[in-house]
Amino acid sequence: MVEIGKKIKELRQSKKMTQKELAEVLNVTPQAVSKWERNASNPDLQTLLTLSRYFDVSVDEILGNIKQTFFDSLFSKMKRGKQMKNSQNTNVEQVSTDTKVLIFDLSGSFMSDKGLLQTQILNSKLQSLMNKNEKKIIVDTYESSQLNKYGEQADIILLTPSFSFARKEIEKQFPTVPVIEISKRDYGLLDIENIYQEIINVIQ
Repeated sequence: MVEIGKKIKELRQSKKMTQKELAEVLNVTPQAVSKWERNASNPDLQTLLTLSRYFDVSVDEILGNIKQTFFDSLFSKMKRGKQMKNSQNTNVEQVSTDTKVLIFDLSGSFMSDKGLLQTQILNSKLQSLMNKNEKKIIVDTYESSQLNKYGEQADIILLTPSFSFARKEIEKQFPTVPVIEISKRDYGLLDIENIYQEIINVIQ
């Protein structure tokens, strides 16, 4: 069994933090941190994501995985996505040749403007499927508060179940952009095949 607690303790001590100080950063109790470090319990996925960002290490490293695996790949893709946006002005022609599918997730329960971890994983898997099928489609995710800023850049808008209530308003705001609701089933099970097919049907 991977000793996550040992790694958390090493990271905490590297910053010369007490368990109480780390608990305050993570918005948990010092007792929770103590249990993690004793391997009496494990942090949830959202907390792992926060730890990853705070200590600037991959989630896989916290979990004790040395090889680059899914989480490493996911976060490296997220970083590349940010780099693409920063270079957008100098590569407008290249970017504009790709279809943009933007996923919007409800604001308020976020660790970042990239949405919940479930949505980020869905984004990564969907992009991988696009690449595998050699589709010139870019998939990206934003929180709902970013809709006004990025919505007009989308060729297709996907809404997570928590944000699907806004579909009619979004269709009024962007009448030329197709809007697709991701079903609770497809979102929960990460059934990207169904979501992929809906996107392809709209494009065709």
